[in-house]
Amino acid sequence: MKTKKWITYTIYGILITLLFLYLRFPSDSVANYIKSTIAAGNPDVVLSFDSATPCIPPGINLSNVEIGFRNKPDLILRTDTLKIRPALARLLSGKLSLLMNTDAYGGKLRTNIDFANRFSTEGPVNMNNGFSNINLGKCSCLQAATGRRISGILSGTLSYTGRLDRITNGAGSAKFSLLDGSMQLLREIFGLGELDFDKMDGDITLKNRTLKITSLEMTGKQFSGSFSGNIFLRENIMRSRLSIKGNIKIHAMNRDISTTLNGTIANPVPRFM
Repeated sequence: MKTKKWITYTIYGILITLLFLYLRFPSDSVANYIKSTIAAGNPDVVLSFDSATPCIPPGINLSNVEIGFRNKPDLILRTDTLKIRPALARLLSGKLSLLMNTDAYGGKLRTNIDFANRFSTEGPVNMNNGFSNINLGKCSCLQAATGRRISGILSGTLSYTGRLDRITNGAGSAKFSLLDGSMQLLREIFGLGELDFDKMDGDITLKNRTLKITSLEMTGKQFSGSFSGNIFLRENIMRSRLSIKGNIKIHAMNRDISTTLNGTIANPVPRFM
């Protein structure tokens, strides 16, 4: 009987302590610390959110989050909630590792970021990301970044090692699938102003400032195709140089066509053979 009372009082004490910590949580101080830390390590990034509250397991919930860039005011990432919690085991060795979960654009994103330097959020990181059911049609920042309409439901994985302020100098890989997609063309091809497809599967890697497209497969009612090649990255991503080749089958014409894509991301130059 005494043991049951002891357990009851212990649980009660823990709950009261957690409630006290929640009610006394220094939201404003934590919010200012997060914003100042991000600004110090990434001066071009602008982070804003309405509130920061504690959560269980130990972590912080940010609400109405917006991430922008000073040199690209139209490029803003938005999410209703972002949950951030540290990996406690790595903290014992003096290194910070963050586990982040968010629901955005109708889907889910899960990200792990390991900071390489002890007692610091600066320097290189190792990042692993999984995402599912992201509705690109709701992501206005994608249209602002590419200058064209892109829609579809995106799922996949992404990994990256390097500095977040020098992403093109790092190394990484991504595999993704885009369902029920549509991509606006800046100039008509075979009378088409946009490409509609049922599915796009991609496998790409990043190394030595080069984005290598190992494979890109597209299937749809209008056409099907396979592509591979390289994108040679520049600081201004839209000026990155394209060197891509592939094969396309136009179903309405019952014709197979070889193609190359050169120029830049902002001004691609297709050729057909």
